[in-house]
Amino acid sequence: MNFYSLFLLVTYIPDIAGIDNLLIRNLFWLVRLMLACWILFHQQQTAFHFNAVQKLYLVVCLIYIVNIFIDVYLDPNYFVMGRTDGKMDLLGFILNIILALTFRYDDTFDSKNSFNFFWISLAFGLLLAFHFARLTPRMLLFDEETTRYDANSTVNTIGYGQSGCAMCLVSVYGLLIHKKLTYKLIFLAMLALGFMSIVKAGSRSPVVVFVLVMAFYLISRLGKLKGFILFASFIGLFIVFINPIQDLLHSMGSNIGDRLINIVVNRDTSGREEIWKNVISIIGDSPIFGAYYLVPSGEGGGMYPHNFYLEVFMATGLLGGIPFMILIFYTLGKTYNLLRLQHSSTWILLLYLQIIIFGFFSTGLYSSQECWILIFLILTIKIPDENSAGVQSTNIANG
Repeated sequence: MNFYSLFLLVTYIPDIAGIDNLLIRNLFWLVRLMLACWILFHQQQTAFHFNAVQKLYLVVCLIYIVNIFIDVYLDPNYFVMGRTDGKMDLLGFILNIILALTFRYDDTFDSKNSFNFFWISLAFGLLLAFHFARLTPRMLLFDEETTRYDANSTVNTIGYGQSGCAMCLVSVYGLLIHKKLTYKLIFLAMLALGFMSIVKAGSRSPVVVFVLVMAFYLISRLGKLKGFILFASFIGLFIVFINPIQDLLHSMGSNIGDRLINIVVNRDTSGREEIWKNVISIIGDSPIFGAYYLVPSGEGGGMYPHNFYLEVFMATGLLGGIPFMILIFYTLGKTYNLLRLQHSSTWILLLYLQIIIFGFFSTGLYSSQECWILIFLILTIKIPDENSAGVQSTNIANG
């Protein structure tokens, strides 16, 4: 997960040094791949031993790989999409799976040091964004009156906003596990940094994601009734003070509040609703084996569907879509139990919830390394018994 926060830092190098960002991204991937291969080489005796649900994960990955391969190399319609990087899409997906397989050999992925490195490096990256942020080109926005910012030349407005959301999520976790006032003040400041980054980015999805992840977290941690009451209270306070919040956002030069209200009032989805309707039609034309891993024609042609769950059925049909949804529901149930037990991996579980909820609105499943890696990571975590759970939950707080 530290590569997740490091990526934001690395992407400032092209802007500072004035070099091609593709070179830096490829070098970053190469380092990750070399480390992954090194781990697998030293664990070769157990590298290919998997339990039943992990085998299901590998089956889904194989189905996805075969479908992308067919679309890129064997189906002439692929070239109609106007894309030239299909081979890199296939290679990137395979690399995601290789990286995912290495996580089960790290017993310290959720340690105190790992957690601290993550939030500190992410905070540093978000602070840099306030200096390097650049206006998102109008041609890339559905609403040309919207003012949004990219973190840099590599991380776009959506990625910038989701980085801010990740900062908010781990900050809430830090606030809950630490008892000392000093730490609480630090994570309160980090929470503010995360929200400021979301506001700067101007993307709506991080706000929606944060609200839904917090609802899941509070209900898991506090129980259904207490968690729901606390969550409803926060929502009630937000509604009561919505006008002052709007005024504050406007004073900061952000129209993210207006964009959020437009979701409810005007059902504004930035064109996604039309893309989803088109994708559903494509799925209906080829329900068993799927059609293409990208939208082949119509609304959103040449792009991903901006929805993980429609994408998997469009790309792989029922053959890959059903087992993928089984994995999602299985990992959600496991995540709920681990959060209820206050497992030391809680901060990573919150990031997993973030990505699978974010997947309802944007980003491509075939390119989402966080999604594929975190699914397999959760499959490898062992659920402790009730007696040892309390001890584990204090590992990070006490060091």
